[in-house]
Amino acid sequence: MSPNSQPLIATIYNPHNQSKEALIAGFIARKQKFERLFRDIRDSPMVKPEQNYLIQGIRGMGKTTLLLRLAYEVDNTPELRQHLVPVVFNEEEYGIGSLADVWERTAQYLGETDASFVDLYDTMTQRYGEADYEQQAFQTLIVALQQQNKKLLLLIDNVGDVLKKLDTQEEQRLREVLLTTPELRLIGATSVVIEQVHDYTKPFYEFFKIIHLDGLTQQEAIELFAKLGETYHAEAVQQLIQRQPGRIEAIRRLTGGVIRTMVLLFEIMVENDSGSVFRDLEVLLDRVTPLYKHRMDDLPAQQQKIVAALAQAWDAASAKELAQAVRLESKVVSAQLKQLINSGLVEKVETNTKNHLYRLEERFFNIWYLMRFGRKTDQRILWLVRFFDTMFEGDSEWMHERIDGHLQAIELGKLDPEAALYLTTAFAELVKNEEVEDVLKRKTIIYLSKSGRVDLVNDLSESKYERVNYLLEIEQYQQAIVILEKFNNRSYQNLLDLTTCHLFLNNLDRAREIAIEILLTQSIDHKQMKLKASEFEEEKVSKGSYTTIRMLVSLLIVLGIVVVLFTRYSEVDNMIEINTEDSDIFSSNLKADLSSEVALRYFLINNSSRKVTAYKLISDISHTDSDLDDKQTRTLIAKRIIELWNNKYEELYKLIPLHKSPPLKASHKQKGADVATLFLFLLLAKKQYHTAYNYFAQEEWQLKDRFKPLYYATLFFLKDEYPTEYLRMGPELKETVDDVLTEVAQMAIDYA
Repeated sequence: MSPNSQPLIATIYNPHNQSKEALIAGFIARKQKFERLFRDIRDSPMVKPEQNYLIQGIRGMGKTTLLLRLAYEVDNTPELRQHLVPVVFNEEEYGIGSLADVWERTAQYLGETDASFVDLYDTMTQRYGEADYEQQAFQTLIVALQQQNKKLLLLIDNVGDVLKKLDTQEEQRLREVLLTTPELRLIGATSVVIEQVHDYTKPFYEFFKIIHLDGLTQQEAIELFAKLGETYHAEAVQQLIQRQPGRIEAIRRLTGGVIRTMVLLFEIMVENDSGSVFRDLEVLLDRVTPLYKHRMDDLPAQQQKIVAALAQAWDAASAKELAQAVRLESKVVSAQLKQLINSGLVEKVETNTKNHLYRLEERFFNIWYLMRFGRKTDQRILWLVRFFDTMFEGDSEWMHERIDGHLQAIELGKLDPEAALYLTTAFAELVKNEEVEDVLKRKTIIYLSKSGRVDLVNDLSESKYERVNYLLEIEQYQQAIVILEKFNNRSYQNLLDLTTCHLFLNNLDRAREIAIEILLTQSIDHKQMKLKASEFEEEKVSKGSYTTIRMLVSLLIVLGIVVVLFTRYSEVDNMIEINTEDSDIFSSNLKADLSSEVALRYFLINNSSRKVTAYKLISDISHTDSDLDDKQTRTLIAKRIIELWNNKYEELYKLIPLHKSPPLKASHKQKGADVATLFLFLLLAKKQYHTAYNYFAQEEWQLKDRFKPLYYATLFFLKDEYPTEYLRMGPELKETVDDVLTEVAQMAIDYA
């Protein structure tokens, strides 16, 4: 965490370490409770015994801070300060074992607080050892207060611990003192349900007026973060509050509104580096261990077992399910659940039946338990999955921002290997996109290997796409279909793979259906295909403007297929509309058409894991007719492209009539505007210069004029053989040809 967070962390566990001024300045969350209690203190003259209070809330809810705030406000109020002395006990009072100890400790605190009582403790303890010492100690205290015309406000944290150390007679005695002595008033605080307060056989049954400290509301959480932002990460916090208040709500839900945990998570909320978030989260979970360990240790054994079972379950469970898990009778579990609900540890989820459900109130406490007590790899990572799942709920944009940041950190080598492994596993579990999952895991495996942590690679499960890759390699197409059909994201890649599998299984009707789905959904998707009208239609439109394009599916297949790769990121406002009526989509050789189109699309998205699969798809395609139609020509060109991709050159000597491949209006940079252009580019990228030249040498095909920049790019590579021809190039083409050569060089890398 950032260095400027250290003062914050240093005081969050012990508000006593915070200065009076700092605590008052930072007191935001419990204003209503504070004002209610202070109003009663201010308006009570204490001429008679006053109402005593018990502040109840789980650890971290701000009980200690509230007690200190009351004490400071009494000190800051002149009319109160003259006659009322607030005495704040420490959160842990290990020296108290009897009621007499309570009076002695009070005398010590009074002597430290007010010079008028500096000798009180010594005076009191002179009677130590006498049979009625407790009564005499108390009387000494009251006389001293009366002599100074003072009243005493006892502010005792963890008052339940004090009461537990008193025997029944002492409890009864303390109750009588508080009921009959106007000089004393007690405001206690407790993080657990005190048996003495809820058991009707005990002296303090229903004695205190209870103030419950619940989790912060949404508005209180925003105010808390705004206050923290005045000192820490001011700009980031303001942006968070103004633009993404949902993230603050996510952390409020995650922590159950527990102030201490929210403050500890504050740094993570404004941290942008996923790697830092992971390590900060680990450190934070270590820091909350004392808080949560105390919370568990405070519970009786049966309640500990129930809390552990709920933590392992994560989702809400019934009393019957819990009884089976902890091996206790249902009525015992129900009774303990009632206590846990009163303690604020467990939340009841109402159902339409009498069998209600229960879960841990504070989800971060649940996450801590999973982290601390998980054993297997999947359990060790479960805490992180649960953390992000809760944080990202309803905010997929934030999740993808985090994933992008994580991938960037991997690229830059900013993560230690374990952080990379854990974050990738968590993100892959949460993201409902198989392609993102695959990218996460592939990049992480490479990173772990480069980092010398091959031992961690086995802890990373196989991605769904990796499984499909393997099944395609071993030609288990039916098994691949089963997995692909279960994908959350019916993506372009998913549909291509499904079509491929059905083609290999000769399920041509199903392959055709999916191919049309590709055209009607993926090709129209704004990330896959939105075309500039000025580059596609013979319409007079201003440069850069866009319009709705209507075209036949057959035209899209025959001419537009290759445009997908090179225009899928165009920023276009309108969607393409496709009319499928009366269109001859495929030729008579359906399997050849589909196989070549799918293989070509694999090539266009440069999916190297499908290179061999694409080659298998086109391996049986052949046309012996001398008079090829447009579709047959396109199919053969697609086959040659896939062969080149796989570095297969045996059939290149058989020239294909490229002039039969209809052109599209496109610049040289859109080398995918038609398959003939793409094929010629790839010939140059694969250094098949003479084959490319042979195509241009077919004068009757008139390819030199149609592909003039490509023709001169070919001559550039052969200028030693055809120096005169290369010199014919006009100066206006020089820049264009240079661009082509740059594109060729890039293709040589991309399709090596």
